[in-house]
Amino acid sequence: MKDSNKRRRSVWIDSALIITIITLVSITLLLIVNVMKTKDTSSTKQVTHEVIPAPKQKVSVESSTSPYPGIKILSEKASESQYPFVIRYPQTEYDGFNQQVLDSVEELKTAYANKQQKKNRVSKLDVSFETLQHLSGNYSFVMQAVTYFADQDSHKEIQTFHINPETGDELTIEDIVDHDLEKLKRMASVVRNEIYHSPSLQDDVIKESVWQPTEPMWVNYRNFALTDDSLILYFGTGEFTKKQAGPATVEIPLRKLNSFLAKEFQVATEDEKKDKTIALTFDDGPDPNYTVRILETLEKYNAKATFFMLGNRVHSYPSIAKKVAEAGHEIGNHSWNHPSLTGVTDVALQSEVKGTSDIIEAITGQPATVFRPPYGAVDDRVRESTKLPVVLWNVDTLDWEHHDPELLLEHVTEATRAGSIILMHDIHKSTADGLDAVLENLQSQGYKFVTVSEMDDY
Repeated sequence: MKDSNKRRRSVWIDSALIITIITLVSITLLLIVNVMKTKDTSSTKQVTHEVIPAPKQKVSVESSTSPYPGIKILSEKASESQYPFVIRYPQTEYDGFNQQVLDSVEELKTAYANKQQKKNRVSKLDVSFETLQHLSGNYSFVMQAVTYFADQDSHKEIQTFHINPETGDELTIEDIVDHDLEKLKRMASVVRNEIYHSPSLQDDVIKESVWQPTEPMWVNYRNFALTDDSLILYFGTGEFTKKQAGPATVEIPLRKLNSFLAKEFQVATEDEKKDKTIALTFDDGPDPNYTVRILETLEKYNAKATFFMLGNRVHSYPSIAKKVAEAGHEIGNHSWNHPSLTGVTDVALQSEVKGTSDIIEAITGQPATVFRPPYGAVDDRVRESTKLPVVLWNVDTLDWEHHDPELLLEHVTEATRAGSIILMHDIHKSTADGLDAVLENLQSQGYKFVTVSEMDDY
């Protein structure tokens, strides 16, 4: 009987112990869960307190055309007075680039809302941008955000974006210095020297603070703009200037950086600029419609050209031939009827050449100064038929074949070099249509337009 009672007490004790253990484990688990929930709640509250999303309000968005091809200007304006802002930013046809700009705009709005809700002293946000262009075709957009306060000076921030509107490629500082860190190091030295001696920064620079923000690290040079003559760098407010001075802007002439730059961003020396001449030539005219349009485009770009005229067309359109001469362009002999002169008789050859020279001088009052045989067909007999220099070409636009303004530009930009003689025809509408884009492109690359007689070697 005692053993039986002993066994019952043992079972009861074991059961009580198990229940106790289970209870303690359950309580412990509940405590852990509560602690985790508390931490999550605390964390959520902390994040929510630090980041206040931009308030939802009615915003009007307008789109307008930019003077720069391929670029539109979007303007956002808040229609409510609590958080007034005006934001202007560029838009291209490239979604990836546009998204970067939009992300930046949203960050500016959110930061603006935080300042307004926390301090209740922000009065307005104004964002604008400037477009700078480089002859390589790249655009630099310099976006400036100005936050106005009710009780202190305004705060300025600058951020830059870059794109080639034709290719969609986004330009970086790495591209500027050919992805070479050693070149960046050498450039940094020039940048510091420019900062130390810049008259516009003298009163605001804290010289002992210049070194760190200008260290040769890609991130330090992410905000820049590129023009045909300068590299402009933008540094944050207070990085090495007095805070009230705002963002520091350092403009460095490209000639000082030439040896560090990738080839396409190097500037030409004065001697190279002198040698960068090309001759535009037009055959088979004059034409009463297209020659006149071509003359207007040439005048727009202050460009001189050489017109190789056919005698029969000078006879048919004498007033147009006179306009070419009066505009200061050179006139060349291109035969009377455009035959292949190497295949005609001596009598026909003399008639073709001399007859054309005679009518050009009679109509325009000035003699033809150069000669271009039709189709470029020339031999000793043809050369001896005239005392005029024979001028051919080294860039054929094929405008007579494709009749496409865009292909005209493509052929010219692919083949043109310093010293090029470019063959076009002033009897085609496509040539008259495409010439403006051709001259704009060539002029942006620094080319000068001269007559063939002004070329050193033709």
